[in-house]
Amino acid sequence: MKGQIPMTTSLNDRFKAFVSKLPFVKAIDDLKLPPGFDQSKRADFLIENGHAIIELKSLESDPKHKIDDELENHKERDEFPLFYGEVELGNILKYLPDGEEINEKLFYKLSRSVAQSFKDADRQIKATKDIFNCPDSIGLLVLLNESISILSPELISYRASQLLTMTSDDGNPHYRNITSVWVIFENFSLKTKSKTKFLPSIVIDGPGAKERLELNRLLNTLQKGWAGFNGVPYVTSETGRVSDSQFVRTSELDKRLQQPIRRHEVWREQYRANPYLESLSDDAVLSHGARLFSLMTPNFLKGGRKLPFDQMIQFMEGWTHFLEEVRTRGLDLKRFHEMGVP
Repeated sequence: MKGQIPMTTSLNDRFKAFVSKLPFVKAIDDLKLPPGFDQSKRADFLIENGHAIIELKSLESDPKHKIDDELENHKERDEFPLFYGEVELGNILKYLPDGEEINEKLFYKLSRSVAQSFKDADRQIKATKDIFNCPDSIGLLVLLNESISILSPELISYRASQLLTMTSDDGNPHYRNITSVWVIFENFSLKTKSKTKFLPSIVIDGPGAKERLELNRLLNTLQKGWAGFNGVPYVTSETGRVSDSQFVRTSELDKRLQQPIRRHEVWREQYRANPYLESLSDDAVLSHGARLFSLMTPNFLKGGRKLPFDQMIQFMEGWTHFLEEVRTRGLDLKRFHEMGVP
């Protein structure tokens, strides 16, 4: 696309370049402010002479270490499970009696940067309304997530919804100057059978958005323009709840597309397409794995009976399928040891 900014440029810089090219948008820093407001902390962009105000925030601090630090506090507990490979946080915490409490604490720790963005943006949009005397302006907070994978679409959307509906003591919205939030991701893609990346662009409306019919037109214009600016497809859909199961990390997608797929990864993908163990109980799955392990073990022991290559490959494929089911369910492999598996 003519004038397109290279994707190697930061998401923040590219978004600013995109907005600056729109004829109905003005960068507030380029405007001459009324006397007395020169040093005011203000928002980033003014739309249609104050019809709407945009404040841009980039999520750049990775809070993943907060999960590691919290889990480290619990690893010596008897209830703490033993896992193979990477496991979802929820599959770990479900084994702890206070898992829900820990999960809630981590949620607010991880989403602290989202809450801080709301606090700052509300103040800056309010200041901008005062500067330009446009108290009825739509307030749009744009959140950019270029690389912080722990801040997933589900986490950010859920926290943003909480903050938009939070009320003050008088019953009014706490962040009354933020009408809607537009979250742009470049580290996640919508899951599809296509090899094309569909980068999420999610809008979360606050309680006052329904009264602003012109908001939908504005957001459609901005989102469609942003897709065109980046040379990517613009596809829309309505959803009541954002779930991480709808998305895949772009780093994981790139790895699948660029590297030769190893045999065990092929087996994992095949199992995901046909998870034949999912109908079994947890005990039955573990028993199945224990049986496979006992059949393979002699092949790895010095002086043990060596299995035919084709048979060993078959067992290893089944073992990979077993591990994938264990990972999906979040089964505690300590129970595996109780079955006599070392």
